[in-house]
Amino acid sequence: MKRTIAIAALWMLVISAPLFGQRKKDPLTDQQIEDVREAGDQPLVRIKLFVGYVDERAKEIHSLNADAGAQNKTVQMHNLFDEFTRLSDELQDNMDAFNDEHADLRKVLKEVIDKSGEWTTALNEPKASAQYDFMRKSAIDANQSVHDAATQMLADEVKYFADKKKADKEAEKNADKNETR
Repeated sequence: MKRTIAIAALWMLVISAPLFGQRKKDPLTDQQIEDVREAGDQPLVRIKLFVGYVDERAKEIHSLNADAGAQNKTVQMHNLFDEFTRLSDELQDNMDAFNDEHADLRKVLKEVIDKSGEWTTALNEPKASAQYDFMRKSAIDANQSVHDAATQMLADEVKYFADKKKADKEAEKNADKNETR
């Protein structure tokens, strides 16, 4: 009897092992992944790509919500909210990384702030559903986090570059004074 239980347990482990190794499908297409790779360490290009990908998901959520005859609507909505969240997290990771390098992101951060307001509207459009409400809340939280981070980064960058410009002018004045002596 013990041997039968041990064999059954072993079979359960063998059968279920591949399930633990499975990962969620990447929300990006192969071409989008390649585009991100090509953007490499170009802050504006890379962040704009992610803004576009998140924006696509928000538009898909809006379209799916408006489509009364959509098949498997709740499953599709769940997946779109999940992809939105994952892409928003990736957007914020990229913003953080380039911000740490003091890349000039002011222009693209303004776009992120504007878009995240639009995304909030799209995320709140679908009616409540137990099948995707947790994912929607996660998407809303991720969007708010992106918005807050972009707002703070923009304020920090405006100050940083104003201070840098002032310091550069001071250094230039000092250099001019030393040359005239």
